[in-house]
Amino acid sequence: MAQLSVRNVTKSYGAVNVLNQVSVEAEEGAFVVLLGPSGCGKSTLLHAIAGLHEIDSGEIRIGDRDVSGLPARERDVAMVFQSYALYPTMSVRENIGFPLKMRGLDKAAIAENVDKVAAILKIEPLLERRPRELSGGQRQRVAIGRALVRDPKLFLFDEPLSNLDAALRGDLRAEIKRLHQRIKCTMVYVTHDQIEAMTLATKIVIMNRGDVQQVGTPHEIYHNPVNLFVARFIGSPPITLLQGKAQLGAAGLSFVIMGGGSRAELSLPDRSWKPDDAGETVMGLRPENIRITQSAQPVTTAIVDLVEPTGPEDIVTLNIMGQRAVIRTPAGIAAQGAQVGIEIDLDRAMLFDPASGARLA
Repeated sequence: MAQLSVRNVTKSYGAVNVLNQVSVEAEEGAFVVLLGPSGCGKSTLLHAIAGLHEIDSGEIRIGDRDVSGLPARERDVAMVFQSYALYPTMSVRENIGFPLKMRGLDKAAIAENVDKVAAILKIEPLLERRPRELSGGQRQRVAIGRALVRDPKLFLFDEPLSNLDAALRGDLRAEIKRLHQRIKCTMVYVTHDQIEAMTLATKIVIMNRGDVQQVGTPHEIYHNPVNLFVARFIGSPPITLLQGKAQLGAAGLSFVIMGGGSRAELSLPDRSWKPDDAGETVMGLRPENIRITQSAQPVTTAIVDLVEPTGPEDIVTLNIMGQRAVIRTPAGIAAQGAQVGIEIDLDRAMLFDPASGARLA
């Protein structure tokens, strides 16, 4: 395994900038996930690391080598594609062993290495089958095995689970996580699925329109997004964004919501940011930060717009003074159309500038 360092990489197609001075660091043994919407540049960046796309400027280092100008075959990386890319006329054993055959290893060494990889991935019973005889999940395990047998410095995954159904996706996601914990190899993984990113990554790189928006652990990305884009992109159910005004008074900083003839003033804990005057502000609240309460003195009240049962809990959409909030509740405590009291964990509230999207506090 090796450290990966991407420094100020740019890539354009004509007048379209796909990567804008992108920098990413992956420590040895890290699991780095490149996350963002379609067209954000994440797959282009992965292909640039692999050597499948030339970069316009910048530097890519794997270990102590600058590989920016090297062809893919000389970078000592292994890539797992969304489409499996298996040879249909070869058996599973032959598919996995093919990279070793191309290196000139003898049959005994190839067989030994294939057997080891098959045992790790628990695909020993499949070794003599052809790809057409396998399910989608089994084919992807074989593709991972073909990458694993090469013992590369760096593993690259290009949306490997997107062709699978939800159940298989969950199973294989867990297997990839166990594999990383076992072999402790540096991995870079591209996805647009935030659940994959949050469950697999030791570090997440959020991208949008060719720019890196934020780099951090899943915990940091979720609880401390640096801007509205990251806050909106991460979280299921999505973050609640309440429009209001922040103001500084004798009692300290507060956030005022008005609508439907009602007004609620929320006193905020001490923050490093202090507005000069009352200004338009957006308050961000995760679903777990808003709760339905039976207290005689709720922070404010809301109307239950929608209840979506999921089994042990309900996803509840609230109307708070004409604004939408989505929360999780224990099953059965909210009825559609009811007026309920709510309390808010203001210690966890985030404040954003509605114009620039930047985090204020």
